[in-house]
Amino acid sequence: MAEHLTGDERARERAGPCSVRALVVWLGAILLGATLGVGPSAQESGERWWKGNTHTHTLNSDGDSPPGEVSHWYRDHGYDFLVLTDHNYYTIVEELQREFDREVGHRKKKPFLLIPGEEVTDLFEGEKKAPIHVNGLDTSRVIGPQGGESARAMLQRNVDGILEAGGVPSLNHPNFYWAVTKNLRHFEVYNGHPSVNNFGGGEYQSLEAMWDTMLSTGKVMYGVAVDDAHDFQEWGPRQSNPGRGWVMVRAAELSCSAIRKAFEEGDFYSSTGVELETVDLSGGTLRVRIRADDSTAFTTTFIGRDSQVLAKSGELESFYTLKATDLYVRARVLSSRGEYAWSQPLFRAARD
Repeated sequence: MAEHLTGDERARERAGPCSVRALVVWLGAILLGATLGVGPSAQESGERWWKGNTHTHTLNSDGDSPPGEVSHWYRDHGYDFLVLTDHNYYTIVEELQREFDREVGHRKKKPFLLIPGEEVTDLFEGEKKAPIHVNGLDTSRVIGPQGGESARAMLQRNVDGILEAGGVPSLNHPNFYWAVTKNLRHFEVYNGHPSVNNFGGGEYQSLEAMWDTMLSTGKVMYGVAVDDAHDFQEWGPRQSNPGRGWVMVRAAELSCSAIRKAFEEGDFYSSTGVELETVDLSGGTLRVRIRADDSTAFTTTFIGRDSQVLAKSGELESFYTLKATDLYVRARVLSSRGEYAWSQPLFRAARD
């Protein structure tokens, strides 16, 4: 328990496993960069996009497959990293990571990074039951449900528990309790589980509309796409299968510390299939360039305060420069195949 740690041990735990665990910086990853979509600004800085999923389950909770099988599915389907997030369970990934490392040399497989995590799962049983699920990325130990006298307090205690374990919290299946939560910057703008109503309906807002509700208060929140995979043995629209949502993180190397830093700082975009070559948020202008094929059309929509549409474009490269009346802008790209990508928001002024 944290209360039995020395001062140095407490500091290391708060810093997170990435900063205390030395991982291989892959030479192979540099070679792979030539074959993947990297925008000019990323190339100039030595950075590239890394594909990863931050929410998935195994037999250690309610998934149907063991961690090794789950992890190999992602590696073999083009992902670069994976966070294992079983409910109230901390999967030790070091031995499995060594297996992937050996496959790079002995079987000529691509480098692949495993990051430990947990879906901290709680339930407030008041007049109306409120499930509280928060992912912890790069945690150092099991956290488990923290409880609380209200749904809002329960959420805050679970976020605090993840931070105490050195992790990065990200809210799953969002609800409005997160509106006043401190130290929470990430939430799911898309979840591939079939029972999650991403696009709203009836009296319920879409997850994107919830995002704009919070951004319109001036609070910086980063939108994360995940598949929340549980089912690897049976496939279908009613199953929670992998490969439905992911993040593309911009970093110079495939290491835990580099991926974590970029994720924490919002240097990533989220996708269900649309690939972006460039996402540039600098100088008050948000610019995106789409990696396209000849058979697909795209619409880029620039969105601002209270979900207002600021501009639209059918070009592969488009931009929006913030006006004096704008609080923020974010971009959503929709393909003619029905796939999406979401940039992070660009605010007119620095925000807390």
